Amino acid sequence: MVDFVKQEASLSEEDRLVLESVRKFETGEFEYIDEHWIEGNFTDIISEPGEMGFYAPNLDGHGSPNISETAHGLLMQDLEACDSGLRLIASVQDAFKTYPIYAFGSEGQKDRRPRKLGSGQAVGCFGLTEPECGPNPTVLETAYTSEGTHEIHTLILGEDLTGITAYQ
Repeated sequence: MVDFVKQEASLSEEDRLVLESVRKFETGEFEYIDEHWIEGNFTDIISEPGEMGFYAPNLDGHGSPNISETAHGLLMQDLEACDSGLRLIASVQDAFKTYPIYAFGSEGQKDRRPRKLGSGQAVGCFGLTEPECGPNPTVLETAYTSEGTHEIHTLILGEDLTGITAYQ
């Protein structure tokens, strides 16, 4: 990626190492990422970045490398430059699944889930829908009830809004 504002000159050694590792990974493992999508080979797309520590790498503990927020941002930026689908997978693993469990989960959940999600051994997913809002989450209703088991929850957030979250 071209560094138009010479941002990389001001990076710490850790930040540079993270950037170097993600770029090496992208040019080696996913140089032909289109073939993964076309062939439907999603297992590699999910597990290999996890093995490299690319999911929730800024968390402290539970198997996470605990990199800086700057390094995390650079990692996500470079994943996006490689493939927006790859960046989306990393974002869902990070922000919608691993971090909420890390921040708000029980100790039992923290002991088993973040490590598996962070390594790509488990896949987190998230869905949100409402007929009137399209992609604009600012118009969603906010009432909350919960249905389901401890592994799969359906959250009823408004009359027409349903959020679905799962841990596999």
